[in-house]
Amino acid sequence: MGTVYKTHQQLEDEDTERYLKKQADIFERRKARREAEGYKCTVEGCGQAFKEVFELRSHIYDHQQEDKMRMKCNQAKCGLKFNNRRDYNEHVEMHRAEAEVKILSNIRSVLLYNKHGLLVEEFEREFRSMIGKHVPYKLVGYNSAYDLVTNIPDVVQVTHLDGGQTLLLAVPDKSTEHISKMIGNQRTNREGFNYRTGEVLAREGWNALRKIEKVADVKNRVVPEFMKKQVEQLKMIDVFEGGLDLPELREVYDQEFGYPLDFRCYGFYSLEDFVFHGLEGIVELEVEGLRWKIVPRGFKRSAGAPQVQEIPRDVKNNFKKLLDENPFGISGPVLIRTYDGCFGQLNIRQLNCKDLVELCFLIPDVCSVYKSDDDDFTILPAGHSVEKVQSNGKKS
Repeated sequence: MGTVYKTHQQLEDEDTERYLKKQADIFERRKARREAEGYKCTVEGCGQAFKEVFELRSHIYDHQQEDKMRMKCNQAKCGLKFNNRRDYNEHVEMHRAEAEVKILSNIRSVLLYNKHGLLVEEFEREFRSMIGKHVPYKLVGYNSAYDLVTNIPDVVQVTHLDGGQTLLLAVPDKSTEHISKMIGNQRTNREGFNYRTGEVLAREGWNALRKIEKVADVKNRVVPEFMKKQVEQLKMIDVFEGGLDLPELREVYDQEFGYPLDFRCYGFYSLEDFVFHGLEGIVELEVEGLRWKIVPRGFKRSAGAPQVQEIPRDVKNNFKKLLDENPFGISGPVLIRTYDGCFGQLNIRQLNCKDLVELCFLIPDVCSVYKSDDDDFTILPAGHSVEKVQSNGKKS
């Protein structure tokens, strides 16, 4: 009889059972110790024990009131005494400010570890498991942990998902920016540390993940030096001499180096975004007809060839808002009409563009243009593509 192996689900169930049993044993030992020793006061020179936790809290409050009357600092490793109330209050505020900085730092560290953030209902559990105590929201003047995290935009970015859940994303500061970049460039993993958040994001799909990455800006959006040198090598081959159609870049790269061009792992949302922003100073983009063409830097353009114009940020943001509301694309006339109704008249000539199509080609990080067989144009969000159905029923 052959060896019978357990399934992956059976092994996971056994691991879960062992974990729950271990946690129950830990809880029972803590409960037995509390019943034997009680809840002890940690104030220096006291050590009094109580059977109930609310009795201990009341006792500690009495200590705090006593120290307040004596103008003595009750913080550990401090214990300073003061002769006037003003100096005492200033000292207390100093400790309060230090505690607030530490609380915000702990919140950022808990969220920063999770590449795609944490669901708001999972945040308190993860905070308690990593820091060892509940979120001290009352210390900084809030009624709940949710009120705290939604009022610190410098630390937490709140994002609402289409399924109704609320996602919390860390906002890195200068001291943690390098950690955020490293975590952002890691492989996406929906298992392990926070299974619940990964489960929800798996149902949301790739578009939701891309939206989260844009909000969090966890990618460094910097092309590594080795890839820049590879592009320099591509510029030396014959096919690059007169310029290369943008869609052909991936094919040429794969043939030359033996593996695909994965620009998304560096934080770029489309091939246009990668070339336009990531390879700036190495190659340039030219509009030829209705297609982007990659040319070497300083390439002499033919007479009448359009120059790449810089589109204002507010126009880009307005386009992005409209396309977020129409993820499956919007026709050119409808886009112009909707833009005029929401943001005022879209003066394409004032932006030095011939028409809407040329304008869309100049913002590849925001949108892309799809031309149908009937010569109709559809404006799609950046990175989206349309699948054609051939006569035999196959998609291309």
